[in-house]
Order: sequence, then C-alpha cells, then structure tokens
Amino acid sequence: MTNNSTYLTFEKYDDPEIKRFTHMNNGEAWQGLLPRDQYADREQYLSESGIAQKNQDPATQKLYPEGCEWFGIKFFALKDRRLPATGKTSQIVSSCETLNRLAYCTTSGSDGKIELCLNVCIGGVFTEKKFRGQGYAKAMIESLNKYYDELRATPGAPDFIKNLVITLYSEVGDYYTQLGYHTLHVPLHNITHIDELYQEYCGGVDSAPGRFLGFDDYEDLIHLQDNEFKKDLLTTNGANKDSFIFMVKPDIEIFKWFQYRDIFIQERTNNGTTQPPFGFELENHSHIIWHHNWNDNKLVITKIYISEDQKMNSEVVLRQLFAKAINEARKTNLDVLQFWDFEISLNEFPQLRDVLKEVCDDDELYAQNGSISAVRPPPGYNKDTIIWEKNTKFCWF
Repeated sequence: MTNNSTYLTFEKYDDPEIKRFTHMNNGEAWQGLLPRDQYADREQYLSESGIAQKNQDPATQKLYPEGCEWFGIKFFALKDRRLPATGKTSQIVSSCETLNRLAYCTTSGSDGKIELCLNVCIGGVFTEKKFRGQGYAKAMIESLNKYYDELRATPGAPDFIKNLVITLYSEVGDYYTQLGYHTLHVPLHNITHIDELYQEYCGGVDSAPGRFLGFDDYEDLIHLQDNEFKKDLLTTNGANKDSFIFMVKPDIEIFKWFQYRDIFIQERTNNGTTQPPFGFELENHSHIIWHHNWNDNKLVITKIYISEDQKMNSEVVLRQLFAKAINEARKTNLDVLQFWDFEISLNEFPQLRDVLKEVCDDDELYAQNGSISAVRPPPGYNKDTIIWEKNTKFCWF
C-alpha cells in the first residue's frame, strides 16, 4: 500500500527485528523507570499477551472463523524510499501499532439491537527526532485510516468488520483532529491526600469481607460487567437512536494486559517480587480492579462494578472498595490514587465529591488527562453522532 507521495510506503509487518527497532526508538518517550532495552523487552512481552494474541486463541477462532485474524496487535511502519536501503530498518521514518479488540455497538440502522464491532485502537505512534517536522506521522496515520477503511469496505466482510471504529490516545493534544479524529477530554482525579480520603470518606475502616483478585481468577466478574455494559448501551441508545454508540467488550485479557505491565516493571525495579493483588470482590459481587502504575507512583482504578442489588447503597459500597484500594496503595508505597471521571463520576457520588473538595487541591480534583482519547467516526457519522460509552482507563492502549 503506497501513500500518495511516490517515495513513501506504508507497510504492515511482523518481523521481530523491525519490532525491536521500533520499540527501542519508542523507548525515548515511554521507557519510564526501565532502561531502553528493558522497555523494548516489555513491549515484546506485552505483544505476546492474551489480548495481543487474541487472533491465535482457539475459542476466538471458533466463535469468529471469518475475521478473527484481525483481532490482536498489528504493527505498521512508514518508509521513505529516498533513504539508503542498507537494511530492514534503514528506511523506516515513522511507526505505530493497533490493538484490535471486540466491541459492542448500536447504529442508526440497528433498531436498538446490539451488534458487534471491531475496535481498532492506535498506539505507539512515533517518529525519530531526526525525521520530525516533515509530515511523516501525518502521512502514516492517513495511510492507516485508508488501510482500515478498505478493510471495512471489503466485500463479504463479517458484520463486526463492517462496523469497525478507530480510536486512539493522544499525547500531543488535538493533533489528530486534522486527520478525522474527534477528541474527547476525560478528566482525571489524582488523589494525593489518600490518608485524609480514608478517614473522611471511608471512616478509617477497612473491614468489608470478600476476596482479593489474583492474576486470572475473576472470569465470573467479567460476565457481570458484560451484562451491565450491554444494559447501559441499550439505555444510551434509547435516547440516541441516530448515533453510532460503542463500547469495548469486557475481557479478562484486557485487565491481564495491565497486570503484565505491573509484573514486568515490578520485577525490574525496587518494588519487590511478591505479586500484589489486582483488585477486590465484596461478598455481594461488587468489585474493584486496579493497576499499579509504578512509573508514575499511582494506583489506578481501571474498573468499579457495583452489583444491581446494591445500587441504592452505591456510596456505601464505594467506600468499602475505596478502602481496599487506599490500603493497597499504602502497602505498595504508591502515593496517588487515580481514576477517570467516566469510571467514577463525581456527579454520581456526591458524598465522595464533597469529601474530595475538602481534602484535595483543585488541580488534582479535575486534572488534565495527558492521554487524550479520540475517535474517528465511521462513514455516515460525525462528532455529533458518535458516542464512546465506558471510555475509561479500561480501554487504554
């Protein structure tokens, strides 16, 4: 597939040598606590995880015999053929990846029926400093858009491919609006005063019975989330029948992808070797799932689920779950509790909001999200008729 320019070539690749090259380059921006080579090792490790290799999963292949090859992680590079061709990587000027996951959607023509769609999430967009300012990243994303547009339009493609929707997380502000993406600013809540929150909101008590979540022992909770997601999607559709509404389908492999990151960085830094828990389930099946962001010294809440029979007591349940999260942050020496507003909206939990207003500074209560989500509306829709439900850290790539 060739860009309009006669010397730029856009390619999908699987070569391990090229992957290593691009990951080593990406480490310039995203290596965090890791040395550059270990960052590249981590990216390779993540690319072998269940969600990244979903296309290889026998159960997935059985469920989606047509189109399952498009699940998982895909790698792309833009080459400038004017550069000397001295090796596999010598002409690469920009690169990116997509993590392709199953999602739910309703469309203007679905008559309120939930359909499946392929969510293509772009990540790892990177251009070396020596190549920046020449329009390479723009040309690459334009080519990527065209690549997936052609996939969507393939004659005989399964319905979930025809419903394909592309998302991304931008570290460069609203840059992608020029490429057809609609930015969605989701505020963060960065709580540094966790002891005060524990006392004032949780009552200084962490005694609710239940169980801590291990690496892969909570598949039953994913089914609960799945049912809630579909119910919420239909509710949103009821008021927005002419819109394309979508949400990433819950999958334990998505949460494990975060856990792989946890474990890899923990083992290579000074955060110990004992695997910490990844969440907590109360006896009523309400639960919290978290992610240890060792790089930024944060415990990030990736999912809160309050069971249907506890909705009337939702803040009581949230206090119990927050107590578990705060104590996990303490045990692992993480100073900040972070959650996305779309995961726990302060408007829906007024007691939490009032406490946070008392104990938090304004800049942490509604913090600017440095990873701005954006969506490219499918054909026939625009920024006013596209709705991304459950747009939280859970979907992040």
